[in-house]
Amino acid sequence: MSWNLTKKLKETHLGFSKSSTPSTKDKDKAKDKSGATTPSDVNSIADARASEDLTQAPVIKPAKPGILVLTLYEARGLSLPEEYQDALSAGHSTGAHSAGDALSGSTRTGASTRNASAFSGSLDRPQTSSGSGFKGIPTNHGRVSGKYMPYALVDFDKNQVFINSVDGNPENPVWAGSNTQYKFDVSRVGELTVQLFMRNPAAAAGTGRTQDIFLGAVRVNPRFEAVPDAAQAGKKGQAEKPQQGQAFSGLGWFDLQNGTGKLQIGVNFVENRVGKLTIDDFDLLTLVGKGSFGKVMQVRKKDTGRIYAIKTIRKAKIITRSEVTHTLAERSVLAQINNPFIVPLKFSFQSPEKLYFVLAFVNGGELFFHLSKEGRFDINRSRFYTAELLCALECLHGFNVIYRDLKPENILLDYQGHIALCDFGLCKLEMKDEDSTNTFVGTPEYLAPELLKGEGYGKTVDWWTLGVLLYEMLTGLPPFYDENTNEMYRKILTAPLNFPGYDVVPPAARDLLTKLLDRNPNKRLGVNGSTEIKSHPFFHGIDWKKLLQRKYEPTFKPNVASASDVSNVDDIFKNEPAQDSVPDDFVLSKTMQDQFVNFSYNRPVAGLDDAGGSIKDPSFLEASETRGRR
Repeated sequence: MSWNLTKKLKETHLGFSKSSTPSTKDKDKAKDKSGATTPSDVNSIADARASEDLTQAPVIKPAKPGILVLTLYEARGLSLPEEYQDALSAGHSTGAHSAGDALSGSTRTGASTRNASAFSGSLDRPQTSSGSGFKGIPTNHGRVSGKYMPYALVDFDKNQVFINSVDGNPENPVWAGSNTQYKFDVSRVGELTVQLFMRNPAAAAGTGRTQDIFLGAVRVNPRFEAVPDAAQAGKKGQAEKPQQGQAFSGLGWFDLQNGTGKLQIGVNFVENRVGKLTIDDFDLLTLVGKGSFGKVMQVRKKDTGRIYAIKTIRKAKIITRSEVTHTLAERSVLAQINNPFIVPLKFSFQSPEKLYFVLAFVNGGELFFHLSKEGRFDINRSRFYTAELLCALECLHGFNVIYRDLKPENILLDYQGHIALCDFGLCKLEMKDEDSTNTFVGTPEYLAPELLKGEGYGKTVDWWTLGVLLYEMLTGLPPFYDENTNEMYRKILTAPLNFPGYDVVPPAARDLLTKLLDRNPNKRLGVNGSTEIKSHPFFHGIDWKKLLQRKYEPTFKPNVASASDVSNVDDIFKNEPAQDSVPDDFVLSKTMQDQFVNFSYNRPVAGLDDAGGSIKDPSFLEASETRGRR
């Protein structure tokens, strides 16, 4: 269940004739124009296979449940990228990204392009206004407006929080320090990232944070165990130099990556011995989705203040409609998957009447929301989303899971514009490479031919839907779409694959789509694994390791004001009250309740069976057998 459950719009703003595939001569001309190239060393098969291992990193839980406490103090020696210094001082408008990257300017500016002398090297708090590294920033009587002071975007396990600086100047901003601490629920071991931005004075009105300027980032591997002297270690003035590669706890100065200067933060893990969760542990804020089995609400966890999405499902509904297996499969998948492009499950619990999924609240809107608004995406934005989705599907396949329901409604965007795959209710578990299933599930526009024929299908069905989605992002509609469902099925089975002009679907994209949308699943690109898709020229220049580490900055950022912002959620739901109503369904028998005995969630130790499902960590199994085999 995605946040927005409204019916998919069947229209597009792009008009083109369904012409046949152009001639070879035309192809060559268009290819020259598009600049399509062959894969480079960075996109080699070996590198692609190495990145595959990263998509299936084991899920590890802390030794004891707890809360990660972040304190943000100050930064020293920040500076604008040089291209912004020149543009702002000249009074010209500038975009948020530079050109020339494989993802059309979506990589962050390297530290080598920064003004290294902007770092003063002093830990004394300066009293000057804007430093020399911030030319062109608007001032009032020599002081920079708070609107243009740097702010931090903190991310832990897809919980993202904006933190504004409160003092100092753009070169040396100061945060609230120990006066304000930020708490994050820890259900698994993960990385804490702090990215610094500032508002772009040259941005057009109404763009929100979408054109903000990236100043650098800090990545921290917290120490997930309580430290006896943590309170002393966190005191101002006792900062230590973090050791690279070691888990960190206490107060420390961290060098900014892809920027100049340093950032001082405090990181501590506090054990939390609370009992089982109930709905009373959350403040219910806004209704953001609704379906036949339940609803999705934006909530705030009372003890930490973090914003989540709670998906509630009525037990009686899924029992009467024989959906218990699908529901438990969704819980099992979410409990064991650790991937930057998949919405993480934080907790799950139950009442006698309902099941509750507590998920990260990803509030940049559904991909469907943005695609409907814009009509279609350009080639670089489409490539970026496709690459991240490819990594998400690769992760699922590594756990022998077929997704089966890839569509824009099931893809969310976070603050920064990265994708987050959600809604795993139609997943098929325990599907090894040689296995097949015959269950007829999915959304009509995205169904693969082998599924329609009832011949049985395997993992390659997901590569078909990836092709359909890429085609839709580029053109505005799925390739075989028709208002009449039966006619659409006929087209999926027999109609030729047609493309608009090369300005919409360039040669490399056309070739990839042709191979992903091969009606023969045994010849479809990806039948031998995701590596052969990654190695296609369409993805030329992508560093897959860098992509998985989310080090590419998306070319599009949703306009999001805060962690609780719901402006990208359909208004049809927001006007209804957010409440956990008591269902009037029949009382469930003990036998019925026994089906949900292991539903309540506790992040499993990597390599051990999850009591609620049947997925096992392939990295654990690989030690004794071939990955994915039992």
